[in-house]
Amino acid sequence: MTISNSKLRPVLLGILGASILAAPATADDVADFYKGKQLTMTMGTGPGGSFQVYAQVFIAHMPKYIPGNPTIVPAFMPGAGGTKAGNYLYTVAAQDGKQLLMSHALPLAQRLKPKGIKYKSEKFQWLGAFSAINQLLTVWHTAPVKTLAELKNKQVVMSAFAKNHLTYQWLHLANTTLGTKMRIVTGYRGGSKNNLAMQQGETAGWAASWGNLSATKPQWLRDKSVNILVNFGLERIPEIKDVPTLLELVNAKDKPIVDFIAAGTVISRAFAVGPNVPKDRVAALRTALASTLKDPAFLSDAKKRGLPLRPRSWQETTAFVNKIINASPALVKRVKVATGQ
Repeated sequence: MTISNSKLRPVLLGILGASILAAPATADDVADFYKGKQLTMTMGTGPGGSFQVYAQVFIAHMPKYIPGNPTIVPAFMPGAGGTKAGNYLYTVAAQDGKQLLMSHALPLAQRLKPKGIKYKSEKFQWLGAFSAINQLLTVWHTAPVKTLAELKNKQVVMSAFAKNHLTYQWLHLANTTLGTKMRIVTGYRGGSKNNLAMQQGETAGWAASWGNLSATKPQWLRDKSVNILVNFGLERIPEIKDVPTLLELVNAKDKPIVDFIAAGTVISRAFAVGPNVPKDRVAALRTALASTLKDPAFLSDAKKRGLPLRPRSWQETTAFVNKIINASPALVKRVKVATGQ
């Protein structure tokens, strides 16, 4: 059957009009969904560390950029280096956009110690990263070692969260690549417990993050209560620019191993939502995070609390995730051995 142009024109105009009317409805639908709602920001660590401080600042500023202006509350789910929280957000939490994951090094855990992991990092919908986890080989000022050279000749006890956590992996990697003699004891959950053990002399130190020290213990930095021997990040930190990176110290054959782990730390302070959250809500949350990270009030608040920021877009964050997930099995095998996995 042939439809005449005169009959077809009203149909096309009707379709066009409906599409025009539907365009703004998406934003309205997102606002309607979030209005009066409460979002949960889940962290894979306990209270008292730098993640909590970051969360407090985001909770204070981010809601105004989310359509509908919902409230946000924190939740702590420590366990297995953030894996427990990752599993929960991926398999149990509602996939409606009200559950935010403040993630750890989930892609690294997925490749290095996949047992017990139920999530797929590449299927999370990443909102963006707000900072790196720049971890540092840190020892207390009264510890029996004060330099990297001394650490190569004398064994000391260092604390860590768990074997599959960066706090253990970095120290073990330093032993492997630099010849240090650290005895790493796991089971110290949370930055505050590691800091306390170091301060009380129970351990010599740990792989503290720059964010942890600058946000929760700025007086230690001011008073030189800690000696920072190695920076485990990709780049030197301006505030402690004399501290070399591990990447600078290792030989050429070990650089790919260090680079693999460091790539994961770049996005170890990031936000994600589950794989089945509706796309329009994901887009709104991505925009909200990007807007928050440019907000002068947010930036001022973060600076006052000593929180380092190194924002990366959701596209950059996703690219780093894929770099880790797509690394060759041969490289991953070398990394596992070097980090004691």
